[in-house]
Order: sequence, then structure tokens, then C-alpha cells
Amino acid sequence: MIFKMKLGIDLGGSHIGIGLIKNGKVMSKWEDRDFWNDYFRIYEEPSKAIEEAENSILEFIIKKIRQYNAKYDIEEIGFASPGDPIQEKLIMKNLVNLGINELNLNRVYEKIKIPIKIKNDSKAAAEAEYTYGALQGYNDSVFLCLGTGIGSAVFLNGKLLKANKHIGFELGHMVIDKNGIECNCGKRGCFETYCSIKRFKESAQKALNIDNRFYVAAPDLKKKIKENMNNMDIQKLIDEFIENMIIGLSNIIDIFEPEAICLGGSFVFFKDIFYDRLISELNARKYYFNKGEAPKIVLPKLNNDAGMIGATI
Repeated sequence: MIFKMKLGIDLGGSHIGIGLIKNGKVMSKWEDRDFWNDYFRIYEEPSKAIEEAENSILEFIIKKIRQYNAKYDIEEIGFASPGDPIQEKLIMKNLVNLGINELNLNRVYEKIKIPIKIKNDSKAAAEAEYTYGALQGYNDSVFLCLGTGIGSAVFLNGKLLKANKHIGFELGHMVIDKNGIECNCGKRGCFETYCSIKRFKESAQKALNIDNRFYVAAPDLKKKIKENMNNMDIQKLIDEFIENMIIGLSNIIDIFEPEAICLGGSFVFFKDIFYDRLISELNARKYYFNKGEAPKIVLPKLNNDAGMIGATI
């Protein structure tokens, strides 16, 4: 018996995930957290990096199609990546945190001849959490993907908000300090320059005297942080992260009045360091205009599968 399947591909800022999806569930998947290290950062010329990335994606898709050909009929491929999707041209533009301007997926389609749809990775993950995960039942909600940057999506009256020009609703690029750190987007003081997990990890490694040229997995870094909670630099780093998160969340609450905000991405790896204290201080300070009950701050249910699933919705 042949089962129709979709292939979801999540091109994150620090990893790639590919999953066979059926009715919103991941039936089989492959992930590589060193993908961009292997295919992007070793190249000085971005055009070569793009070519290598596309070739390796294509090779893996073909391998998976052949592997499951006897059992599954892949009817559609969904790509989710940072940037602005231009569906009619199969082009992703403005992939700021990957350091490239454009990713052209026409070459993939020309090779495989299977329908492709493309989405912004944060919007895709948000759709998955809204449809199948932590944001089910909340008509007004916000999804934040704290990872390499801060991706975001907003649902009002049960609909994902979309802009006619560009992808829109880039909450990670709202300014929380006008004289602050320079962001990859060119502005200063963006929310993501203070609260992306990439920035936190880099700062934590520095505080712990771990060379940032070496990759440290999130579970290992979290263990090191917990072992050094009396370190003044670590305490200051955590204090500042929570303070800046509260500023960002209060702005989001005042603008959108969501019923729930989901904190996804790599944030989940550090949830036991931040989550309880963040909720407690946010509720105690009430740094938002309407002083009633704060929105629910929830954690994702689909975790790293969200992007793959959302790409196929």
C-alpha cells in the first residue's frame, strides 16, 4: 500500500532538519546541527556556500525519496528557512542571520519535479504550534523562536497575520535600546541582539572562559552554567537576559494583547534556568499597559519538529 507523504525541510540558523510528514506528524527524520558549519562558514565566497548547501540538500532529498519509494509517495516538499519567501519564484530573500541575500530553490524543483512550497522558518514553526501544539485553542497568540536570532509570528482572531510587503512582524528587530549593540540587520539595540540564544551562549562561554571558536552543545553549556551559578558574570548575564526579555514581552503584550506567547527555538534547552523566574518577574512587575491577567507564557510542544511540520501545512 502506498501512503502519500510530505517532506518538510527546516533550514535553521544552526541546523537542518528533514522529516517525512503525514497528517502533521513526523514519521521519520534526519537532523544535523553542524550543517551550516560544514556548508556555509568554511567558505569565504557566499555564492560557493549557497551552491554547496543546495547540492547537499538536493542529494539528501533524492536519497530519502529513493529510500522510501517502495512505501511512500511524496506528494509535496515544504521548505522553511529564515528570510522572505517569494513563492512564485521559489526564492528566499534576506537570509540575514545566514549571511546571504538569496537562496534559489528552482534548481531543487528542476531536479526532483515535485511541488515545492516555501515559508519563513519562524512562521512555519508558529503554524505548527498553532495547529498541533502549544498554541492550540488561543485565537490571539504570538510565537517567538529564540535561536540564532528571534523569529516571530502573530495570530489574531485565529489567523496568521501577513504583510503584503516582505514577511513582516519581525518582532526580533524591534529596538529595545537605541544606543545598543549593532544587529546583523544594521540597526542598533534590536531585541534579538540581547535575547537570542546564540547571543546568550556566546556571552555564557565568554563568562566561563570557553573559547567561542569551539562549539558547545546546549545541554553541555547548561550544565556548565548550573555548576557556576555563583559566578558573578553568570549571575549578571542571566539577570540581563531576563530584564531584556521582560522589556520585549511587555512591548509585544501592549501591541497585540495576546492570550498566549510561546517561547520556542533553542530557548527550550535553557528553560530551567530562565522560565520560572521570567514568568514570576513578568507577573510581579506588570510592565504592560492593561494590568489585568498577563498572557500565558507557554513552551512549545513540537520543539525542533515544528519547522518541518509547519513547512508542510
